[in-house]
Amino acid sequence: MFTTIIRKYKIRAFALLPLFLIAMPRTAAAQAGKAEDGQKLFEVNCAKCHGPDGSGNTPIGKAVGAKDLRAPEAQKLTDAQIFTQIDQGKGNMPPFGDALGKAKINDLIAYVHVLTKKGPAAKKAQ
Repeated sequence: MFTTIIRKYKIRAFALLPLFLIAMPRTAAAQAGKAEDGQKLFEVNCAKCHGPDGSGNTPIGKAVGAKDLRAPEAQKLTDAQIFTQIDQGKGNMPPFGDALGKAKINDLIAYVHVLTKKGPAAKKAQ
């Protein structure tokens, strides 16, 4: 009887596996932002301090100590860490969670990844 129960539940678990495999990529894609939309949001909300290239090299950015988003430290941050910093703010950076919402923050994260790929070294090489 015990073996019958084990076999029964293994079959059910095995039958659900394809559903999880199909659902997982869609969930990740649903959370992924659009870099193009993120760029527009960045220009309106972030460039004053972080600069259009993410360097933080603006008068306001220098005054408040805005981080270079292209720097290796920024590249090491996870999406969750970036989300939290945009959502709740950090240090001199104000929170943007109420103003932007989850989807727009995810768009900004996608654009920050574009900035980190450009990096300070890539800018000098051009």
